[in-house]
This record gives sequence, C-alpha cells and structure tokens, in this order.
Amino acid sequence: MNASYLIGRLKTGLHNKWWLLNYKLRSLGIKLQFYWLLYAGSKRLDLSQKSALVFAPHQDDETLGCGGIIALKREQAVPVKVVFVTDGGGSHKGNSKITREEIVQIRKQEALTALNILGVPSKDVHFLNKCDGALHKMTEAEQQQTIEEMAQFLGDFQPQEVYVTHSNDRSPDHETTYQLVTEAIALAGVKVDLWQYAIWLLWESLVFRDLKLEELTGAYQLAIHKVQSKKEQAIKTYRSQYLPIDAESTDTVLPANFLWRFFLPYEVFFKTD
Repeated sequence: MNASYLIGRLKTGLHNKWWLLNYKLRSLGIKLQFYWLLYAGSKRLDLSQKSALVFAPHQDDETLGCGGIIALKREQAVPVKVVFVTDGGGSHKGNSKITREEIVQIRKQEALTALNILGVPSKDVHFLNKCDGALHKMTEAEQQQTIEEMAQFLGDFQPQEVYVTHSNDRSPDHETTYQLVTEAIALAGVKVDLWQYAIWLLWESLVFRDLKLEELTGAYQLAIHKVQSKKEQAIKTYRSQYLPIDAESTDTVLPANFLWRFFLPYEVFFKTD
C-alpha cells in the first residue's frame, strides 16, 4: 500500500466518523427540542366535542399528525372527515419497478385502511388527487379550482374545527396545503377553530439554528393514551412509506428514526388565531 492510499483511507474514515457524530448529535437535538415543546413549551389541550375536517397533503400525514385526536373524537361519535389533497404518487418516483399509478392505488388503500382503524368510514374520506410534489407549481387557475373544491367540502360539512399541516412545515406540499386551506375557509365563509399539525417542522429544523421560537408559539399537547394502540396500528398500515417497496429495495420513504415521536401518547397542535 502506498502512502496516498493510506492517507485517503484515513480521510474517509475520519469523514465517516464525523458524519456519524453529527448525525447522532442532530438526532439528540431533535429529540430534546420535541420533549421541551411537549413538556414545557406547550399548554394542555382538552378534547372537544366539535366536528372536525382534516386536510392532509399526503396519505399518512393525517394519521401521523392527527391519528390520536381522530380516534378520540370518533370513539365519542364526533363527526370527522378527511380530505387528501395529493394523490401520493410521487413517493417512489425513483423506483423503476413500480409505476406511479400503482403507488397511487397502494397509498389510497393504505389510507382507507388506516382511517377505518381510527373510526372514519370510507364515505367520509375524500381524495382531491392533485399531483404529489407539485402543489406549489400549480397555475393560478389550478390553485383557484383547488380552493373552490376545498370550500365546497367546508360549506357542505360545516365543521367546527379544521386541522391542516403547519404553515412552515418544511415541505412545499405541506405549506401550500396550509395556504390553500386558509383561502378556502375565507371563501366558504365558515367560522372554524384552525389547528396546525407539524410533520417535518420538528424533524428538519433545530431551534436557534434554523427554527425560530416564534414558529412554535400557540402549541398545545393532547394526551392520546386511550387510543395510542389504534394510532400505532394505523401508522403501521402505511407499509409503503416505512418499509422497502419491493424485495430488491433497501431504501424507505420515511427516514430512519423519524417515526418515534408519532408513537408517543401525545399529539402537538398549534392554534391559529
């Protein structure tokens, strides 16, 4: 072995160790900030008897962010409807062994199964089938059509609460969904309590580095101990997202160590004025 080869191996080894250390420190920081938010940075939320409409950009967001509150409300026969904005077809766009149409059908069935576990019948689950990953690229006319569709659901159902992904959720589809929903509420002229739920915000960002404390204001934590097992079962329905899609694949859509906080007996919501 020559010296340059040995130096190269040493540099590679040091780089890998530094990357692993950074990853572990970041993971620890993410967990600490979530526990701070849960136990110190949020107020207690009591379950209401108000009817709810949940808007989810993709099939799994509703269960990850709102599975507990959905199940709790449904156990008390409170009306809950769920609207999926995109078709979910972009989750495996790099896999040549499965078509986009196949992914759309897989995720649709996973969603119906998960929501059935949580107590929402298929008649109360709706799919707008917008292009996954492209909500922020819609033309003005397409945006207006989507807003009008959402407003129609709001007007027909007349929910007392609306749940939607966080306005700064570090995902274009998620943030655009928030914008569309708020415009639809205004168009429909309905008076609702608007709650945001975070999927990526607390994973992609660290407080004081790229997450401002103002983004975490209005946080409330809801205890979901009574329905925790239902939520866990519903999350596990989304096999296409947390397991390899086929026998030859090793990658998963959701990152390793991402799901842990969604299995906790609490959910966090952000109140919108």
